Amino acid sequence: MEKIQSIEDIRISAATIGEAGIECEVNIQPEKFEGILCDEDLQVREPLHIHYVLTRKGDTIHAAVHLEGKIQTFCSRCLVPMTYAFKRDLNTDYLPAPPDIPDDYEPERQSAEIGYYRKDITLGEYIISEMVLALPLNYVCSLDCKGLCQHCGTNLNQGQCRCEKPLDPRLQKLAEIKNTIRR
Repeated sequence: MEKIQSIEDIRISAATIGEAGIECEVNIQPEKFEGILCDEDLQVREPLHIHYVLTRKGDTIHAAVHLEGKIQTFCSRCLVPMTYAFKRDLNTDYLPAPPDIPDDYEPERQSAEIGYYRKDITLGEYIISEMVLALPLNYVCSLDCKGLCQHCGTNLNQGQCRCEKPLDPRLQKLAEIKNTIRR
């Protein structure tokens, strides 16, 4: 298992990739994610496991990457602390960079399937961008989470609140008819 300082350091010299390819496993320590996720509610507490295989066919270099990790956050419905486990498989091809392309190749990607290289494969930048794009907008502790009462803030997963629910004004006439029928 290779130890590296940060995820951006995953760079592989294209000249070292032969027909047999390169396979490597890396664990990125949690403290290396402080500037990457850019959200204080998303905390990485365990190492991120990365396994990648690079193979060459002519000038095209294929990268297959498997990511696995856990993020500590809060449920967006009930605000309970939770762990979001993610697994992601990424596949991309790297082609030789055209002469007119700038030195920063990652912004030049038109899709996740094709990247560019001159001397080095900047696999770390690709992994970061795909990992951040794959994270959900809202984290939910369970699919049947009931959330919080909008009036008193009681966690409805732990029991019913004692709030008197106001009647929807659009249904007021139906309530009056119902009460008339009951008498």
